[in-house]
Amino acid sequence: MKTLFFSLLLTAVLVSCNTQRSIKAGFEKNFRNYNELVRWHQLEEASLFPADSISAEYRERLKAAKNVAVVDYRVMNIKYDEKKNEAEVKVEIDYYKLSTLSLKTVIDNQKWTYQEKEGKGLWRLMSLLPDFP
Repeated sequence: MKTLFFSLLLTAVLVSCNTQRSIKAGFEKNFRNYNELVRWHQLEEASLFPADSISAEYRERLKAAKNVAVVDYRVMNIKYDEKKNEAEVKVEIDYYKLSTLSLKTVIDNQKWTYQEKEGKGLWRLMSLLPDFP
């Protein structure tokens, strides 16, 4: 009986660890894909990542960024909370506006959360595209 209990407990722990690794791997993939889309000014595709609750406001930010050309981005810091399935990412974005051609840098403090919807787990962006002054 003890052997059966121990093997079931071990299986549960291993499944839990694999699930957490899978969730974290999904985050890493999503946040890198999102930032690549922003980098290459594929903002319509990037608009698929924000949560539904901020989708309308995010689209307004997209309109404001239509004359922005991103030159580069750097991931400065990642804080991943495995217990809450949340992450904060600090990204520096180098850009210029087509009207000024002056290189500027903006900090994008991204907040991500893992949400289960209709039986699927998805990482959703909970913060807006930064203002590009």
